[in-house]
Amino acid sequence: MLSGENDQAVSKGLASIEEDFDEGVSQALASLTEIGKEYLSERKELEAEKAISSIKEIGKAAALQGMENAAVNALLSLEKMLQCSMKQNMESTTVRVLLSFGTIGKIAAEQQLETVAKLAASMLGKSGNTAALLNRERETLAVTIGLGEIGKAVARMKIPDVSDNAAICATCLGETGKLAAQKTLEEAAIGAELMLEEMAAAAMEENLQSATGSIAASIEEIGKSADEEEMENAVFQAASALQTIMSSAGKRYLNDASIAAKIALESFNELDIINDESSIKKIENIREMMRALWTDSK
Repeated sequence: MLSGENDQAVSKGLASIEEDFDEGVSQALASLTEIGKEYLSERKELEAEKAISSIKEIGKAAALQGMENAAVNALLSLEKMLQCSMKQNMESTTVRVLLSFGTIGKIAAEQQLETVAKLAASMLGKSGNTAALLNRERETLAVTIGLGEIGKAVARMKIPDVSDNAAICATCLGETGKLAAQKTLEEAAIGAELMLEEMAAAAMEENLQSATGSIAASIEEIGKSADEEEMENAVFQAASALQTIMSSAGKRYLNDASIAAKIALESFNELDIINDESSIKKIENIREMMRALWTDSK
């Protein structure tokens, strides 16, 4: 019965977007949220994930149509699902919700819907801190992916205050990564460092020196926390990322960004960083796992 209601709500939501009818979208999202919450309360994971995917599709369509209010409402619906999913400790469903934030936020950034992109990033940042504190590594990793994808999209957009928007994602990634390192969640800490490095590459392509500097500082903070917990792979990735940023920024004559990365890198100059094949392989495995998670979530 609920499956049929799900399909009807999706059809209504997408039709309302085509008609630019906000109220119709709101009604569809409210219906899908109630359906999803009921499935979650019954621990029917596959059915709940279908409702989540439906909300995400409406959010994506709304963002592509430039319907800011509808896209915001989709994020708020997902937030309600997230609260239920985390309460039920349903990891797979929680990961799907978190990645959905990233998907909608990324599209919103590409459509220059700054409010929507900022909201998605802030929701992810808050969720990342919570997941890390609860030692939920896969959920924390999903947050880093979502934040990184939004951050890269923001950095590539030539819009006012883009450096500030990119810095928000960098700051949230830094905080989540630092907490992950403090809780010895190595994969999540490395995941945050990897996404920050990709964000830096996107920022440098657009000559965003301030954003690149913020990113370097965030990587430094994660690496220092990882060193305190003796997580060699995460320390190695931090130093490697900063070295890459310093070199790339220098080649682009982004002197301020290059200096910021150099100063951050000095934190690790005295450390005995092990640059061996096992560290490189570990990091590449995490990178591939993250790519697979993101691709599967689209």
